[in-house]
Amino acid sequence: MTKISVLIPVYNEVKYIEECISEVKKYCSDKFEFEIIISDNNSNDGTKSLLEKINDENIKVLFQDTNLGKGSNLLNCFKHVTGEIIIIQDADLEYSPENYYDLLQPILNKKADVVYGNRFAKSKPFHVYSLIHLIANRIITYLMNILFNRSFGDVLTGYKVFRANIIKNHIFKSSSFDIDAELSVFFCKNRSLRIYEVPISIYSRNYSEGKKIKIKHLFLLIYTLFKYRF
Repeated sequence: MTKISVLIPVYNEVKYIEECISEVKKYCSDKFEFEIIISDNNSNDGTKSLLEKINDENIKVLFQDTNLGKGSNLLNCFKHVTGEIIIIQDADLEYSPENYYDLLQPILNKKADVVYGNRFAKSKPFHVYSLIHLIANRIITYLMNILFNRSFGDVLTGYKVFRANIIKNHIFKSSSFDIDAELSVFFCKNRSLRIYEVPISIYSRNYSEGKKIKIKHLFLLIYTLFKYRF
């Protein structure tokens, strides 16, 4: 049976982390051999205390001494992966594990090496959020398509699923939200990789609910695309 590694980068998600773990286990337990790898970025809201109490053979919990960003959390997780397929899962459940079946099928059916979940296909529940975030996403997605001659619909999706051996010998350098752009550049520069998109549902948070990405990250992402493209 194929083993799935679900990576959950965490920072100050005390409201959601227990439910997130429960949802991941619900959608994986009867279908796959799986592991959950959680990396906490020095949370200070009680998340660490909850994670320290976990005693489950399918869950690895890692702790970082300083908050270095989402990218550093993911890179920490990468070091401990033992599964054949990696799923990146946000801890806040904006992205629901109910999408796992659709995300995994192209890889399990040997049609794809990488799968992106497209929030904007709108064939599944979609939380209508701010125009400014839509424009920022479109800018990065179109820029990515131009730079790499691709046809992504949602390059900044949090759901990126891929064969673990693809990244085995690669050193990623991004420590913040720019990890999303660096991963995409890495996948696109390897022309042998088969990249698919599938529609997913999205239940977006607003800033009052703890959303962390901000418009300033748009410029960081643009810089990252050009930095690793050339």
